[in-house]
Amino acid sequence: MTADDGEREKDGAYGAGGTAAAGARLVENLVARVPGFEQSYECHVFNESGALPHVFFWDVVQDTVRSYLGTGDPSGPDWQRVLAFLEEETQRRVPGALEVIVTSFLHDLPYPGEPGFGIEVHLGPAMKERYLWLRPWYGVEAPVRRTPSGDGRP
Repeated sequence: MTADDGEREKDGAYGAGGTAAAGARLVENLVARVPGFEQSYECHVFNESGALPHVFFWDVVQDTVRSYLGTGDPSGPDWQRVLAFLEEETQRRVPGALEVIVTSFLHDLPYPGEPGFGIEVHLGPAMKERYLWLRPWYGVEAPVRRTPSGDGRP
C-alpha cells in the first residue's frame, strides 16, 4: 500500500468525489446523527442552492455554543452529541471532512472572554490536538511581569 493508496482509502470512506464531496457528506451525516440541525440545514440548502459545508458550520458552531451555555433552543442540537460526532469524524481523518472541522468549527470556537469559552475543555483528544495547532498558546499562563522592585509594581 502506497501513501496515495492511503489517501484514496480515506477519501473512499465518503465515496468518490474528493474532498468537496467529503465536506458535504460530513454535513449530511451530522444532520442525520445529531438531532436539532434539520431545520437549519433545510434553510441553508434552500438559501444556498445546495450544501456549503464551511458556511453551514458557522451555524453549527453558534448552535453548539448556545447549547453549551444553556441558552439554545431546547429542541436544538446537544453540544455533547455534536462534539462526540465531530471527534469520531476527526479520528477518521477524511481530508475534506477534516478540513471543515478544523477550519470552520475549531477555528471559530470562542476565545477567552467570549461567551462559551470553556467548551474547548470538552474536546476529545483528536480535536484537542488540532485545536492546539490553531491556538498553541492555549493553556499557557501569561508570564508574570517583572519590575525593578520585584513585586510587580513599577
